[in-house]
Amino acid sequence: MKNDSEIRVGLVGCGNAGRNIHMALLTAYPALYRVICCADAAPANADALAKDFDLRAAKSVEQLLAEDGVELVVVATRPPVTHRDVAVQALRSGKHVVVEKPMADSDAQCAEMVAAAAAAGRVLAVHHNRRWDMDYLAVRHLIESGALGRVRLVRNEYTAGYAGSPYDWAIHLVDQTMSLSQGRRFVEVSATFCAPDVEKPRDSAGFFSARFRTEDGVLHDVSMLPTFDGNAYRPGKMPYRFMLAGTEGIVYQDWCQRPEDAVARPTFVQRPKGAKAIGDLPLLTMKRTAPDFYESLYAAIRKGGPVPVPGAEGRRAVRAWELICQSACESRTLSVSL
Repeated sequence: MKNDSEIRVGLVGCGNAGRNIHMALLTAYPALYRVICCADAAPANADALAKDFDLRAAKSVEQLLAEDGVELVVVATRPPVTHRDVAVQALRSGKHVVVEKPMADSDAQCAEMVAAAAAAGRVLAVHHNRRWDMDYLAVRHLIESGALGRVRLVRNEYTAGYAGSPYDWAIHLVDQTMSLSQGRRFVEVSATFCAPDVEKPRDSAGFFSARFRTEDGVLHDVSMLPTFDGNAYRPGKMPYRFMLAGTEGIVYQDWCQRPEDAVARPTFVQRPKGAKAIGDLPLLTMKRTAPDFYESLYAAIRKGGPVPVPGAEGRRAVRAWELICQSACESRTLSVSL
């Protein structure tokens, strides 16, 4: 029996992101979503996914878009340069669209996607699932609560063994940094790469470090660093995932991806005497991480609620990445409006 309230989904891209991320999340909400068909540039991938999940395998994107009842198209193709064409085609066909991060390969491509969504009057959301990690949520909560007074520095660091362009993973950090700015406009960026590519800045490789400054002087540091045993802030241990410095104290937040991590990896606070105790703040209560994206998306489509990571925010992260690469390759600080 058809459930008229469920959103019927077509999935484009049946590789790791499509199969192991989006199918896992969508099938966790059987009352909200039903994936009915899939397509892939490699037909064997679509056939295999269709067999495993009892779907129809479309021979092309066009055939998937023509499938009766499809309201939402999830674009989980690789590399990011493939996102624009599928997303724009789906939007022009009257479908809502979720696109895997990074949103696209350039700010110009993102702009086309945002314009297509506006013209069609459809939802365009970017799957930046790291906005639902516990460490990020705890840091955002502290900033919004005002518990640290006026926040002057936000440091967002990730350590990993990484070769080649870090764009695919670094865009998580950049998106988090853009979101933690609380709508403030960035006016300056400076960055370094260990292997800048002057001919193709977007392809700069290896580890990087960047600093953004807002119009009111708040500094946002974002870095992807090699795995090591400590730094000047924490000798002998992995660096903290986040650091916040405000007029009423400093917070160090360990990596804390899941709710159960919060017990073992707490927030550490340094506060001036007489300040309000951090324990007096409302406790964080979180459910699973990434599925909340699809709960919010359902409310956006069916009830007109806010879109989780709308296209404009996905575009902002891509543009920030372009500026990081440009600053590093030109070895200069850039004046920007972001």
